[in-house]
Amino acid sequence: MKGASSMDKTATETKAPATNFRWLILVTCVATYALIVLGSVVRVTGSGDACPDWPRCRGDLLPPLESDVLIEFSHRLLASLVGFLVLATAVAAWRWQRRAPAVVWGATAAVALVGGQIVLGGVTVLNDLPSSMVMAHLALASALLATLLAIAFASFASEPVGRPSLAGQGGATAFRNLTFVTALATFGLMLTGSYVSGSGAGLAFRDWPLFDGRLLPEGGRLAVIHATHRLAVVAVGLVLLYTMVRAWRLQRRHRPAVLTLTLALTLYTAQVLVGAANIWTLLRPAAGAAHLALAVALWATLVTVALFAHRAAQPATERARTLVAPAPPALAEAPMAPRPEAAPGTVPARGPS
Repeated sequence: MKGASSMDKTATETKAPATNFRWLILVTCVATYALIVLGSVVRVTGSGDACPDWPRCRGDLLPPLESDVLIEFSHRLLASLVGFLVLATAVAAWRWQRRAPAVVWGATAAVALVGGQIVLGGVTVLNDLPSSMVMAHLALASALLATLLAIAFASFASEPVGRPSLAGQGGATAFRNLTFVTALATFGLMLTGSYVSGSGAGLAFRDWPLFDGRLLPEGGRLAVIHATHRLAVVAVGLVLLYTMVRAWRLQRRHRPAVLTLTLALTLYTAQVLVGAANIWTLLRPAAGAAHLALAVALWATLVTVALFAHRAAQPATERARTLVAPAPPALAEAPMAPRPEAAPGTVPARGPS
């Protein structure tokens, strides 16, 4: 009984850090999403040049109390908070999650992405916000969010080894590859939208869905940039719809992927309508911020779909091996020692009754 209570105590002590880590990574994911949305607010309000130097703001550590300056400075403060959260996640992963290689190495990669994001953000400000660097800044932030989501998914993936997977059933591997393509296509669409905004092509056409009353676009460089983004929206919508159809046909048993794809289609529809509202309202800041907020939410949702599909396509033994390593010997139940045999002609001693 003493050994059993000791094992229960050890299991409780092991479970508490795992629960704390899950809360930490969830908070980090939410904070990173908020940081990207706040970055879009900085862009659509024209506050990116409010603090033309970096890391100081107009030569001071504390900024003047002006609306555009406060928006930009709030973004910098939240970026600092996200940096500390990612660093804390990496430290916690190496301390408490060493049995989960996907968590440990994902957290290490997240630290590297944050470092690159800080450097790129400073270079972007010092170079007067060129559209290509703004787009690269968004790309790196989105990659960071996807990495954090993968860490969160791995930390929650405690599915028993004996549970059946969908590997080999109805093309699960092909469906997983399709979800990867869909997520990457959405990533590219998001970057084209960022380039439209950064290049000043947002109002190259002032009606929607037509192009200044025409079915086919005409015009110069800005018109081509704007039209390319709209055509990309149509292409991604078709790919997303095809992915949903394949999910219903092949993955009907895997409800998480189907439900998450349904959410993705809902977000995509809202994203298209808000994109149209950007044109109808002549690029109002609220519409622009909502447009990117929905785009990042769609990206995060499709990353989650890809993670679900990847998990379902793996054999159970492979999933267990990649997510959680074998338990250390200290946690395994020690074998019972054999009882000594009594000598011939003797009566075994009885314990206290």
